[in-house]
Amino acid sequence: MHNHSRSIIGLAAAAALAMASGLAHAQMGEGQGMGGQQQQQQQQQGGPQMEMQELQQTLIQTQQQAIENNPELEQKGEELEELVISKMEEAGFQPRSDLDTLESAEEGLQDPELSAEERQQLIQSEDVQQAQQNLQEAQQAVAEDREILEAQEALQDDLMEAMRAENADIDDVIERMEALQQEMMQQQGGGGAPGMAPQQ
Repeated sequence: MHNHSRSIIGLAAAAALAMASGLAHAQMGEGQGMGGQQQQQQQQQGGPQMEMQELQQTLIQTQQQAIENNPELEQKGEELEELVISKMEEAGFQPRSDLDTLESAEEGLQDPELSAEERQQLIQSEDVQQAQQNLQEAQQAVAEDREILEAQEALQDDLMEAMRAENADIDDVIERMEALQQEMMQQQGGGGAPGMAPQQ
């Protein structure tokens, strides 16, 4: 269940780890859509995107350490995963097959022999795009479910407590990321909603 757990938290349950970080997954998606504008901002603003990436790395490493040192967090994450999946299925969706599709794509992206063009083709393949769309729709369908929201909030609180034990400055890291994101959004004139790119 570990692969499913990572995918559901990153892509479907979202609020478990992504909400705890405040920005991690959203910024990954947004960064991919910035293109040349991103490079201009680095030159004009002294590299806010680079600082964001460094903060992100700190955040991700702290999350990983917190989860490794607190096995009960992974157990709670798997329980949340099953809750979200079952609620999605009750709403008429098939999240398990969609997650399988995305996991296969993620495994394919790890092939070192793939060219950049082949990676792009894999990410943009019809199956992957459809699976992402299905999961987004399923997410929206269960977004206001009280049982899920309560479970997500409890896991988020536990995760943040564990992250603070690993890194006493983690709240400052998240606060700085939020401030940077606001700056970057303003520079882009508000920007669009970030997409859900497959995790690599």
